Amino acid sequence: MSFLADIGILSAVVDKLFQYSDKHKVRVNDAITSISKAWSYTYNYLRNENGEYVANQQLSDLWNDAASKTRLIDRELARQLSDKSRFWIHPDMPRQQRILLLTEVTDELERLNKKFE
Repeated sequence: MSFLADIGILSAVVDKLFQYSDKHKVRVNDAITSISKAWSYTYNYLRNENGEYVANQQLSDLWNDAASKTRLIDRELARQLSDKSRFWIHPDMPRQQRILLLTEVTDELERLNKKFE
């Protein structure tokens, strides 16, 4: 009887681990999707506005969403995405920290994609 109880407990633990793995994959996928969307909108905005940095609420919201969805996966990247969100509210405000470039965001997306595999 004890053996069956141990197998039951082990089975429950394994099920939990698989759920965590699936949950983690969903979180990583959501983060990748939201970062990609923010990147794409920002790229299109800059291309259509000749690279001029003008306050843009939509871009700020997109980067904020990306930061929110990344927070449980990579806190430092989430902080940098939050900085990018604040940048789009006040692009002329002096920065204490450097804002990620779109090419650096692409590098981070590749890194997240590796976590997804």
